[in-house]
Amino acid sequence: MKKRRRRLKKQISIGLTVFCLLAAGCMALLLTPLFNVSTVTVTGNTTIGTEAIVKGSGIVKGTNIFSVSLSAVTDRLSGMNGVSAVKVKRSLPSTIRISITEGVPMVYVENGGSFVGITADGKVVDVAEAGSAAAAVIANPLEREPDGEADSETGETDGETDENTDEETDGETDGETGEADGAASSPKGTGSGRTVVYGMGAFTYSVGKEIAFEDQVKARKLELLMSDFLGDDICRGFTQVDMAAYDNITMVYQGRLKVRLGDAEDLDYKLRCFKTIITENLGEDPVGLLDLERLTYNPKK
Repeated sequence: MKKRRRRLKKQISIGLTVFCLLAAGCMALLLTPLFNVSTVTVTGNTTIGTEAIVKGSGIVKGTNIFSVSLSAVTDRLSGMNGVSAVKVKRSLPSTIRISITEGVPMVYVENGGSFVGITADGKVVDVAEAGSAAAAVIANPLEREPDGEADSETGETDGETDENTDEETDGETDGETGEADGAASSPKGTGSGRTVVYGMGAFTYSVGKEIAFEDQVKARKLELLMSDFLGDDICRGFTQVDMAAYDNITMVYQGRLKVRLGDAEDLDYKLRCFKTIITENLGEDPVGLLDLERLTYNPKK
């Protein structure tokens, strides 16, 4: 019996010794220069420079590949302007692969001179700070501003409102959080292909996260407007949207035609009417007021 116990102890001791030696050998192997990061590849980017992405990742070449936190890299890159989604993985022995999905803003929400670009699902992918060249481009008015035309039926002026072995992670992270009061006293038209939304009230945002409006009714109206109206190709010509009175939404088309949408209801019908009117019933250069609730058009004299 005692011999059996001694033999069992000896086997256990030998087993532990072998295990420790193997573990030490594996650890020594993993810490060799063979597993130092020598290559960082970037795919999926078209407008954001590869060098900017590599720099933003914080990855330092020569660092042991296992000491690189994939989640931290994902967090840093998710907070970059223009980035919608990120995937990061290790490819042994020495490569980090980064896959970028760029986000294209459907609209820019005005924020006291700054502009927060959001995708169709409300995710913030771009922020043009007040006074920056990017903000100047977005806010640059067209040569002709829409005039407030009186509605012949109501007599009201439609003016501007005062309101190998791979490890992979993917995810999103908070960028710098900002607070904004989206009311604008004098909305301006913007260049073709950009739609600026005014009058959304206070909101918070983080690059890579969904924008958070304090007024949930306005948030829902804007969501409906983006999904059921502004997503159509012809609506790329809208340069501004005034949401200050969400039951009387007004927009500007190509910087010259004011369009009264009213409430964000029956948007499919209003979109069909707008497309028919703009393509078949108006001239090539319509100027004036188009009311999609009453289906009336008052041209500028």
